[in-house]
Amino acid sequence: MDEVTLVKQSYQLIRKDFGLEVEMEFGDEKNEFDRLEQFLIKQVNYLLDHDLNRLLTALYRIDISEEKTKDLLQSSKQGEIATNLARAIIEREKQKVMTRQKYQP
Repeated sequence: MDEVTLVKQSYQLIRKDFGLEVEMEFGDEKNEFDRLEQFLIKQVNYLLDHDLNRLLTALYRIDISEEKTKDLLQSSKQGEIATNLARAIIEREKQKVMTRQKYQP
């Protein structure tokens, strides 16, 4: 699976799990995961500040363990929490996409 397809499918899972209405367009660039990360950092920062419960629910739906979430929240420096959470989210969604691709008939 090429990287562009992987980023698009990962984004669709993120969009569904977060209930986002915003639609991102992806090109054939090699930095599309960087763009997705920057987009997701903004979303996570907003939820950290305004709706922590919604963020925690999304993390649960994405299947990031409570233990990992606590660890990221406690061990990250103040300005790095959203970045570290965004990276964990993207990594987990990438794993899901690759697993589904592997076992797809």
